[in-house]
Order: sequence, then structure tokens, then C-alpha cells
Amino acid sequence: MPLSLNTLFLIGIGYLLLLFAIAYATERQLLPSRLVNHPSVYVLSLGVYASGFAIYGAIGFADRYGYSFLNYYIGISAALILLPILLAPLHQICKSYRLNSLADLLSFRFRSSWVGSIATLFLALAVWPLLAIQIKIVSDSTLILSVGDALNADHSRFKNLAALLFCVVITVFTILFGSRNLASKDSHRGLVVALAFESIVKMLAIVLIGIIAVNTVFGGFGGLQEWLNANPQIVNNLSAPQAADTSRLMLIMFFAASVCMPHVFHMLFAENPSRQNLVTASWGLPLFLLIISAPVLPILWAGKAAGLDITTSYFALGLSLNFDNLWLTTLIYLGGLSAASGAIIVTTLALASMSLNHIVLPVLRPKGREVDIYRWLLMTRQLLICAIILIAFVFYEFIGDTQTLTSLTMASACGCLQFLPGVLAVLYWPRANRNGFISGLSAGFVVWGLGLLLPMFSDYHPAYLEKLYPYTVDRDLFWVIVASLSLGINSLLFIIVSIFSETSSEERSAAEACTLDDLNRPSRHTLNLQTAGEIKQRLQEALGDHAAEQEFRRALDELQLSELETRPYALRRIRDRIEINLSSLVGPSSARRVIDRVLPYTDSVLGNSEDITYIEERLERYQTNLTGLAADLDSLRRYHRQTLEDLPIGVCALGNDQEILLWNTSMADITAIKSNAITGSRLTGLPGPWAACLINFLASSDLHRSKFCVETEKGLRWLNLHRTESQMWGRDELIIVVEDITDTQLLEHELTHQERLASIGRLAAGVAHEIGNPVTGIACLAQNLRYDTENPDTLEAASQIVKQTQRISSIVHTLVNFAHTGREVSSQITEAVSIRNCVSEAIQLLSLDNEARQILYSNLCPESIIVDGDNQKLMQVFINLLSNARDASNENATIAIDARIENDETHITVTDQGSGIDQKLQSRIFEPFFTTKDPGKGTGLGLALVYNIINDIDGEVSIESPVMEFGTYGTRIHIRLPLSKPEPN
Repeated sequence: MPLSLNTLFLIGIGYLLLLFAIAYATERQLLPSRLVNHPSVYVLSLGVYASGFAIYGAIGFADRYGYSFLNYYIGISAALILLPILLAPLHQICKSYRLNSLADLLSFRFRSSWVGSIATLFLALAVWPLLAIQIKIVSDSTLILSVGDALNADHSRFKNLAALLFCVVITVFTILFGSRNLASKDSHRGLVVALAFESIVKMLAIVLIGIIAVNTVFGGFGGLQEWLNANPQIVNNLSAPQAADTSRLMLIMFFAASVCMPHVFHMLFAENPSRQNLVTASWGLPLFLLIISAPVLPILWAGKAAGLDITTSYFALGLSLNFDNLWLTTLIYLGGLSAASGAIIVTTLALASMSLNHIVLPVLRPKGREVDIYRWLLMTRQLLICAIILIAFVFYEFIGDTQTLTSLTMASACGCLQFLPGVLAVLYWPRANRNGFISGLSAGFVVWGLGLLLPMFSDYHPAYLEKLYPYTVDRDLFWVIVASLSLGINSLLFIIVSIFSETSSEERSAAEACTLDDLNRPSRHTLNLQTAGEIKQRLQEALGDHAAEQEFRRALDELQLSELETRPYALRRIRDRIEINLSSLVGPSSARRVIDRVLPYTDSVLGNSEDITYIEERLERYQTNLTGLAADLDSLRRYHRQTLEDLPIGVCALGNDQEILLWNTSMADITAIKSNAITGSRLTGLPGPWAACLINFLASSDLHRSKFCVETEKGLRWLNLHRTESQMWGRDELIIVVEDITDTQLLEHELTHQERLASIGRLAAGVAHEIGNPVTGIACLAQNLRYDTENPDTLEAASQIVKQTQRISSIVHTLVNFAHTGREVSSQITEAVSIRNCVSEAIQLLSLDNEARQILYSNLCPESIIVDGDNQKLMQVFINLLSNARDASNENATIAIDARIENDETHITVTDQGSGIDQKLQSRIFEPFFTTKDPGKGTGLGLALVYNIINDIDGEVSIESPVMEFGTYGTRIHIRLPLSKPEPN
């Protein structure tokens, strides 16, 4: 039952709108994420490989080549079987460097914009027959359904109108599907889901027509078998051997097409976010292809049995019309339309992206900081989409009905075959270079163009090619000669030119990045930058303000780095990440030109040193992929690395530009600088004391330096420094070993101080003993003098002598007590101690030092305040506190000592008129060996001793600084001691 053109148009528009609605709902997250992200959705989207040819042309293909038609389905299945050695490595490379097309991959590998441009041009020539197939299928099927007559009728104007209308509509939908916005960051998830739905429609269409055809024409599969038995020549023709190597060459061509055709490459790599999807597709897609290939032969046999007067390629439509089943006719029409639309949309998007990156941008690029490069690229891509579909329509118009679907498919597959040597060289031949690739590809396409492309527009056939094989009289098999000859010449020139021409260092570096067993060992370069923010400023010159800001922020977010980053390693990573991201936007060649222009390296490789930090990161991510000897070597590397990390001494490895390559755990503990915060920076990026320490050590001629003192925020640290130069494998690097001997040095100082105190104690005891005897004698003589005379003056003098000898005795007694402090076993026995008397005695002892500053001590403590404690130890507390206060105060300053009772305890304060103590240091003021005095003028033990003594008698001590006292700022020490409790009667 024929359908009107308007009905078919509405059906087609409605179906395309449904596909767009599915894509739109996916992008707006209106569909369940569990459904959208299911692996089967991606597998079904790969069904775009089975274009309209799989619905219609495959039947004619089977009629012409018999069982060899299965090579169309086996080709991509074989590529999926080779997943570990072909598709998975290509996916890894494409995802690592944001390569979205075959031209991007080849341009990246051979480091040439010419490679990308030539590859884009030749790919366009190779797939235009494929695009023409899709247009031809839609126009022919529209003609069949709307007219219901054979295709050989004179309906050229109608077909051209249907083809033009389809091209206009599919152009609009291609722009809507994939080019409404510049989706350079993420895959087109909406397009993937829509293609999955399209695959389901075409699978249902061909399976249902096959089942209904068998049941209607033969009455079931039993009737089909009887018909085949009655017509044995049908089966014999299917299994008849093909001429020469047709079947094997056909398999190779479809194998190459499964990787090299733009729309298949795009779906395999650009739209695939996960390698696991490829694993699922390795069995899921062959299963899908098996299902849609199963009805091909039944439909062919049913059409012949029904005596359809129509070309075999359209037997499916002819049978639906013959059955007079409207819904079946509509379904098979939609299946062909769906398959053709999906193939055109994805192929056009891929070609438009390649043409933009490798043909337009090398000769025309937006300029000026105010230009919105995203909008410019978007508009250019949309214009390219229109141009590509227009050229495909013109191509279709020129070939007319002279070519069958099968001949066009073989021509397109043969053209894509020319890229197979280049794809294999990307993975397995590091010596291949751009000269060899361009030479081989150009020669192969010349043969292909003369042998298959030109004959599509005329009856021209190169006579000299026909003489190569005796079976060339069959023009349908002419593609065999062209495919064999073009691939042979292509491969031969590729190999010879690559061997005898020089491979550039850039190509060798890219080859290392693409080789399967390599992890891309980048060298360390220097950027003329100080901070990451300068990268954005320079990008604005090439990309404009908006695009530069977007790409810069995107790189920082992906690397989790800050705009204030100054480490050379981090700056290199940001530069490389921006280049990779731009590759997905403008192609690797244009991205490389932009980055090399605005962010050039200032010098070549730093010696022979590799970027060890980057290699370490790559190995950590790649660990799960290592097996066998590689895994053993990685385990050995980890063992040695962990050994260095766990060493009890600090180890720092430096490049010859003083970039830090290794900073182990002990080094981090010594310097209080974490490894991940400093690795990749230069020594000048270290905090002040450590940078000066290491730089000065490297600048000296010393290989070893002992007891080197560094003043840090946490106090003085003493280090033993050692260095060695590493010349292994020609690497010009330095290794510094840092041994922290601070604890040992402080112990030595403590022992020295204790020995000094002991010596002073022994000296004081001896002096006190020697002074005691003459002072006693003087006192006796003065006492006797009072009885020997009654002269008032003499008596007054005697009284003064006795008083002064008593003072001497008090001073000697205090000196003896001080000398004994710390030498007796600590005791918990306490006594009642007068704070005022204890302070007075400490002041008296400090007054003996005539060389000290002249200080006024103000003892404001009431005599009534008595505490429980040890008199000698409390005196030592006040001696230390008053001594520190005196050293901190200026000449003739006042030091006030006050005491009062608060809440059943004594609150004692010692206030000086010094400069105060920094807030950052107050938390450490009571630590042993910490001092704010100049080196050699303090031991750092006085306040620690004060803290211990006060703590032993259940007291508290704290510091307040600065405080206002006597009109100036100073420091106040607070001491809280328990009051003395009267003994019960």
C-alpha cells in the first residue's frame, strides 16, 4: 500500500523529533541515570556502524557475494576481539591527550599539521560515498513507498526532491544533535542514547520483516527449507568461491573501516568515557550484529520466492508492500531512515570537527582578546556541517543510479583501508615518520581515486590496471585490484620512506607516548614564568579573555592546583593540561602551535634528566595494568622508594636547576614542610631559613658540614649536612642528606650547663666556708670591743661592724643555700615560706652582681602572705624570674613584685619594663632550652626550671605580654601558689 510523500515526510520528521527529544531529555537529566549510563546503551550506540546499508544494501550484498556478506559484520567484531592490543591502547591514547578523531590521532603521533589536513581531506573523500549511500537509501525508499513502482522508472525529479528535502532536514537535526553548543569537555550523552534507540528500531524492523516474510511466503521455516531443497542452486550460489582473494580482502577492508571510518572512530573513542564499555562491547556488539544479520538471507530468499520485480537491495520494502501491511511498511521505512540518519549525523559531526581543526584553523583563526572563540568555533562548525552534507548531496547527484549500494560501500571501505598502516604504526612502529605516512597515504589514495572514485562519475577504467588480474572483466570486482594495489603501494612507500628519512625528536617523543609498553617519559623543561596566574595572562593574547579564563580554570580544576602555584613542575603540568584540553577544542596541531607561541619553553631539556615526579604519578595510575616482569620491576621500584621514604635521616634529590625531585618523610619532619607541597619546586621556593641553609651549602665547596645551626620558628636546630653528585646514566643531579642532631646538641648543652652549675656550686660552697671563718672572727672582735671601751664613737663603730658582719653572714648563708639547690634528692616535704622574705633574699643575691644593669626592685609583697613550699627552691624561682626581667629591661627600669590572696591561694606577679615577648613564642617560653636571648647569653633552662618547681608544689605559672606598667610595655609573670595551712593544735 503506497504512502504519500506528505505522509512519509511527517513520519520522518516525527521520528527525528523523537530522537531529538530523547537526546534533549538525556542532556537535561530527565531520564534515569541508571538507564543512561548502562553499558548496553553504549553498545547499542555502536550499532551506528550498521548504517542504512545493513537494512537494505546487505541483502543485495549477500545476493552478489554469497556468504562473504558476513565479512561486513565480522570486520568490526574482529577489531573488538583484538581489544587488548588495538582498541584499548587507542582509547587510552585518545582519552589521555583528548584526541577526538583519526586526524587528531595521526596529527598527534606524527607531529605535523600537514598530516592532519591530508588525513581529513582523504577521509572526507573516502566517506562521501558512504554519505551518498544514506541519501540514496532514503530517496529510493521514499520513491518506492510513495510511487510503488520499480526504480528504473523515470522519477529522477521526484528522487532528487526527496534527497534534497532529506539533506535539509538532516542538516538541521545534525546541528541540533551535536553542535548546539561547543561540547568539547564531555561526550554527547544525548546523542549516544538517541543512537541506542535508533539501533533498537532498526533491529526490530529487520528482524520483524524477516520473521513475517518467512511465515507469509513460506509458511514457516519448514516451508523455507523445502523451498531451498527444491532450489539447490540458491544455496550453491551462496557458497560458491569468490575470485582470487576477494573474501579475505573484504574482511581486511571492513576490519580497517571499523577503526578508520570517522563515525565509528568517533563512537569508539570520542564518545566512550570508560574502557570498561569496550570490554562490554567486545561481546555485546557482535551479538547485536548477529541478530540483525540473521534475517538477511531469509529476506533475500523470500523476495526471490515472491518474484519481486525490484532490486534485491530493497527486498525488505518490497515484501512489506507485497504484504499490504501498513505498520510493517512504516516500521521498515523508519528502520532505514533511522539507520541512515544516525550514520549521517555522526559522520558529519566527526568530519566537521576534523575539518575545523585541521583545514580551517591552520589558515584562519579568530584574533583579538575581545573575540569569543567558543562562538566563532561553534558557528564555523555549523557552517562546515552544512557544507559537508551539501557536498554529499552533490556527490549523490553526480553518481545518480550508476552505482549500487554494494559498489559504493566497497569504494568507501577501500578508501578507509588506506589509513590502516598509519593506525598500526601509531601503536607498533616508533620509527615511522610523517614523510613515510604522507607518501604512502598519498600514493594509496591516488590509486584509489583513479581506480574507484573517478569511475563513479563516468565509464572510465584504467586499462593498465585491468591487465594485472585475469578476472577484471567483471567490473563489480574491480575494487579487488584497486584495494590490493593501493594498500600494497601505500604500505611499501610508508616503510621505505620512513626507514630512509629522518624521524624528528618530536615524532620520537610522540611515538614513546603512543607505544604500548611505554609510559611517556617526559623531560624537564623550564618555563619563563613565576606563577600560574601568568599563564592565564598569556593565554588571553591568543584565546581572548573569556576562553583563556575558561581553559585556565578547567586545567586548574582537573589538576587540583592553585592559581598561586609557583612550582616549576606544577607550571609544566598546567601548560600540558591546557594543551591537551585545547586539542579537543581545536585539534592537537593548532593547540600545539598556540601553546608553543604563548607559553614557550625557554631552554631545551635540562641535561639528560627526565621528569621523575611526573613518571611517578603515571606509574601510580598505571600500576594495575602492569603484569609479569613490568609488575616485578614496579614492585622493586616501590620497595626502594619506600626504603628512601622510611630512612631516619632526611634525603633530598635535586635536578641541576635545583628543582626538588625527592623529599622524603624524615626531611619533611625536620623542616615541617610536606613532600607534596614542595616536590617539583626549586630550592628558592622553600621557607627562608631552609632555602638559605641548603643554597649556601650547595654554593660552598664543602661536601660535608657538621653542627650547622638553623634558626626556625620552633627554635634552633643543629644539622649535619652531606651531599653527593649523581652522574649515573649521564644524569646531572644532586643528593643532599640531612641529619638532625638537635637532641644530641641540646643534651650536650644541658650537660655542659649542669657541669657549670655544679662548678659554681662547689666554688660557692668553698668561698662561703673560707669567708665564714674571718667573718666570725671579725664579729667576735667587734663584740669584745664593746666591753673594752666606753667611747660612744667606738661603740657605734663596733655596733656597725657587728651589723655588717651579720649581713655578710646572711649573704654567705644565702649563697650556700643556692649552691646546694638541685643537688639534693627531691623531697615532697614543704614548709611555711614568707613570700616577701624569699623575694627580698633573691633581690639581695642579685644585687651582688656589680656588672649587671642598675635596676630598681620594688618588693610589694605583704609580710602576711605565707605559702607552703621549699624556701630554697622558691628563692631560685624568684632569682630566675628577676634575672630574666632584669635582662629584658633597660637601665634604671623598675621591676615590681606583688602578691595578693585570691580564692584561698596566693597570686604573685613579676612585672618588668622590657619590650615584651612575641605572641608566637609565648607557647614555647617554658620549654627546656628555648630562649629569646642572643646565642651564648642564655641556656633556655631558667623558665623550664621555674615551671617544674612551681608544678611540684601544685602551683601554676603563666605569662602575659605585653602589659602596660609604669607607662611602658613589658611582660608579667603570674604565679599561683597554695596558702600555708595552720597546723591543728
